[in-house]
Amino acid sequence: MKRLFDRFRRWLTAIPQDKLWHVIAGLVIGAFFAIVLPMEAPVVPVIFAGAIREFVDDWKHANADWRDFVATVAGGGVIQVMVWVG
Repeated sequence: MKRLFDRFRRWLTAIPQDKLWHVIAGLVIGAFFAIVLPMEAPVVPVIFAGAIREFVDDWKHANADWRDFVATVAGGGVIQVMVWVG
């Protein structure tokens, strides 16, 4: 069990912190739209938020990263699966 936990910890720490923040943002946005404004597809606002964020990054800093967008949508995807299951 300790080996499994150590492997999971190494995998988790290998993910850049920036991407983890994007996943968390996708989770929060998706949860908001799933709970506060009951939606059947909370991943849709997450997709828009991620796209707008990367557009602003490209516009202001010229450093948009498609992996940031994917990480944001992945967080919203987790909430989407929870909506489908629950």
